[in-house]
Amino acid sequence: MKRPSKAIAFEPSRETQLTAPSSDRQRWAAAGIFLLAFLLRIYGIWNADHSDEYNEVFEALRVCSGHLNLERWAKRFYLYVLSVEYGSFYLLGRLFHMFSSPMDFAANVVRDLSPLLLLGRTTSAFLGAASVFLTCRIATVLGWSGAGLLAALFFCLNTAHIEVAHFARVDATLGFLVLLSFSFIAAILRQGPSSRTRDYMLAGLFAGIAFQTKAPAIVLVIPLLFAHFTGKASLQFREILLDKKLLCCALFFILGLVIGNPAVLAAPRKFLLHLLGMGKVYVTPINETQSEHIGFVAYIIYFYREMGWALSLLAFYSLCRATLSRSKEEILLLSFMLPFYLIMGASRFLVSPSYMVPFMPFLYLLCARHLMVSIVAWPMYPAARRALALFLCTVLLLQPAHNVWRLELSFSGKNTRLLAKEWIEANIPSGSKILMDSGKSINSFAPAIAENRESLQRTLAEKERALRDGTLLDPTRIVDEHALIYYELLLRTVPELSYDITSTQFGLQVEPIDFYLRNGYEYFVISQEMKTSRSTEFVARRHPKAAAFYRSLDRDSRLQLIQVIRPTAKNRGDTFLIYKVTG
Repeated sequence: MKRPSKAIAFEPSRETQLTAPSSDRQRWAAAGIFLLAFLLRIYGIWNADHSDEYNEVFEALRVCSGHLNLERWAKRFYLYVLSVEYGSFYLLGRLFHMFSSPMDFAANVVRDLSPLLLLGRTTSAFLGAASVFLTCRIATVLGWSGAGLLAALFFCLNTAHIEVAHFARVDATLGFLVLLSFSFIAAILRQGPSSRTRDYMLAGLFAGIAFQTKAPAIVLVIPLLFAHFTGKASLQFREILLDKKLLCCALFFILGLVIGNPAVLAAPRKFLLHLLGMGKVYVTPINETQSEHIGFVAYIIYFYREMGWALSLLAFYSLCRATLSRSKEEILLLSFMLPFYLIMGASRFLVSPSYMVPFMPFLYLLCARHLMVSIVAWPMYPAARRALALFLCTVLLLQPAHNVWRLELSFSGKNTRLLAKEWIEANIPSGSKILMDSGKSINSFAPAIAENRESLQRTLAEKERALRDGTLLDPTRIVDEHALIYYELLLRTVPELSYDITSTQFGLQVEPIDFYLRNGYEYFVISQEMKTSRSTEFVARRHPKAAAFYRSLDRDSRLQLIQVIRPTAKNRGDTFLIYKVTG
């Protein structure tokens, strides 16, 4: 009888010994990785800033006020988490006499959103660290306890995940919900036909909430079905329809949709129409920008920059081995990874490393698994094997650790948005007329200087007229009759140092420079990122006036560039160009 070769012999207990010789030490190691993950994600949140945060915060405040937005179906669950936190913050403020009424609370926070942003960022940091723990937990459920600690350490040092966990954005919450649902899916796979109904209920529930948080989470249905049908003797259509566990899972998935956004019950038709129209993100540019590469290429470049050459090689090897493997656990991971990558990589208009956050834990699990299997297969003494594992892990983590150091350093100082605000307030007279690269409704990425009364009154009148005439083109209805209270509150609290500001509306509503000279504009505050994106041929074909304006900034002798605020190793953010009109 032929003896099995050493190359394929695998002893799970020996794999575990590589990382922890006892379960107690393994738990302590997992706790240490969780603590490290939380510290990396919480440090510097006071210097963090992202334009998406402001939409989430204001939508959560609207939930607190009782005005639900039935036109906006995405990212709702995170808004409800924030709304509970903000409601608790208000009640605590009333208890300590910080606020006298809901309107007093609102008037305070519209001028200083820092407490609300910090609450949201802390939530993201905690759920981000919890995602690292869940990565380890999934490995344990799959029977890869030793590999789980290493996969968690890999994910702990993932800079894209650390970065999004610094922001009051939905991405860290999405990653947590995906992993939470998948942990129960993994349990279904391991237990087979004897799986508990409870696992189906929780897998479906958290998959539904994750889908309501961001639509690509629907991919969880594929590993769920794979886990359920693996090992089934027969797959008759009648049995599938009447399978009590699957029916229970489907019901709890629907419950998750409702918990993620109760408005589904109030407007189910609108919800379905929203789902049917989601494919337009593949052909519609977001804010008139596109990626240099399609997602399939852009994400490969990201993987290499994120992981470095050593971990990238291990990832490539692990994916190849897993693709050829007959291991149901590895196929389960691939059943999420491959369709998720296909969905996210098929666009050139919606490309960002943050979109790969749900994907990365599964890739790290495969990397850790195959590294451990390979080391265990080599004939050597246990002490030598542990030394080799330590050496290889050190090499694999060199580039990720370097990336993390640079990222954390960038959170150590004030961001450029705040630095630009401080410079403007110190050097530009109050009341000056300024053209500034900013958004359509709120200032979410430009220097946070205050608008004066004339500027606010003009903006409020424009919004009221557009709402009355039905010309306010806002398909998500972030700005509606309820949102106008924001401008009214700002009018009540105009500071002495304020400016007459006109927004470029994401750089798309601009006029030739002659127009601004005739109308008394004194300064331009321009985002370098906006200037670069609006000067491309892509934008020139669609918005020639915008492209012509930004291309003329450095050619017109009537404009003097008086200050440039650039990011540094310790100050993250966009570069801001401040021009003085001299003509």
